[in-house]
Amino acid sequence: MWQFTETLGEGAYGEVVLAKNVNTNEFAAVKVIDINRLKGNDVVIRKEIDLHKLFRHENIIRFYGYKQQYSNYYLFLEYASGGELFDKIEPDVGMPEYLAQHYFKQVVAGMAYLHSLGVAHRDLKPENLLIANNNVLKICDFGLATLFRSQTTKEERKLTTYCGTAPYSSPEVII
Repeated sequence: MWQFTETLGEGAYGEVVLAKNVNTNEFAAVKVIDINRLKGNDVVIRKEIDLHKLFRHENIIRFYGYKQQYSNYYLFLEYASGGELFDKIEPDVGMPEYLAQHYFKQVVAGMAYLHSLGVAHRDLKPENLLIANNNVLKICDFGLATLFRSQTTKEERKLTTYCGTAPYSSPEVII
């Protein structure tokens, strides 16, 4: 039995809430997705769930499972108590170089792992990089992620869909 305690964030399809297991006192971040907001495009959430099932890496947010109830999907994810990397970056200042290097190495490790599986995240930004215990960075939000390499044939395909968050896009994607 889970008790929702507070809202951690909101997105286009729903919100992320902090949940406490009343039996074990463990916490999880629960992504609550309103099926009505998907406008019949629930293949998107199924893809996110299927991708999450592939991941086993220290720098990727852990996926514990999901359930569908009434008009919502509930994705149970690891709770990263340190919040978003975005909030660690001081406007017009940044962050200490040693800390930036520490996080950057973890982003590279996580992305190398995703690419080894043939997965493109397609929305990498400080808001989708969470900090867990002991300053361990976790890549999250795989709502726009997709496979660029077949899991069976290993054949690669070119991705042509423009997606992501415009201010974080590289110029060659926008042009």
